[in-house]
Amino acid sequence: MAFTPPTTFADGTVLTSANLEGNYQALRVYLHNGIVTGDIQNTQWIQTRHIQPPRQDPFTGVQHGVSGHQGGQWAGGTNIRMTFATKYTTGGGKPASTAFQRLPQTSFQIECRQPNSIVLYHYWYEAEIGPDQSTDAGQAAVTDRLVWIGPHVGKVSLITDALASLQEAQNFQDSWQATYPIGAIRSMPYTGGYASRDGTLTDFKTGVGTYTYGLVYHSQVDRVAVVNWGVSIEVYYL
Repeated sequence: MAFTPPTTFADGTVLTSANLEGNYQALRVYLHNGIVTGDIQNTQWIQTRHIQPPRQDPFTGVQHGVSGHQGGQWAGGTNIRMTFATKYTTGGGKPASTAFQRLPQTSFQIECRQPNSIVLYHYWYEAEIGPDQSTDAGQAAVTDRLVWIGPHVGKVSLITDALASLQEAQNFQDSWQATYPIGAIRSMPYTGGYASRDGTLTDFKTGVGTYTYGLVYHSQVDRVAVVNWGVSIEVYYL
């Protein structure tokens, strides 16, 4: 039979939350049990003009549509969007420091417009570490200097124990050429053979709001070239 609300309202009727919730609950039961043909409009009620195209952010490469987000950004090659990390922004190479900084160009924000959303955040990177033979006081020993690169969700200031959980790479200080052209004969590749350089985070957002994703680093080495990297996002509104 057709749906009939338990409570109908006329002018002057006191509107209570209990009556409204009773109508809502009855409608839920009706929709769950099956809608009768008489309650379905037999003319078209959604037209093409009612469906809006997704909003595209050209810088981050992320688009937002009806059912969520998708997109991301990447290096595009070693000479296009290569980015860098350095010890001078994370404590000057001092081993007691645990400060993290965002890796330039790799962060982006999304605006979740529906609660209870599932977020899949994918990342990968390749870097060359050092060599760093600087002698400034207070630093970790040359052969002990490390770099940590990893994903982050939200504020960088909330990262407290990442040094213990992220994989690190070590300063490569051999094969240094002191005559012109001064510099490393070869550097430490971060591209394989030591743990993971990529991963996927699953994040569940219970509320609406703007959220930040990206890559962060903590470095005890003065020169870290992230030659290839990629970050991408998938958000599903449930």
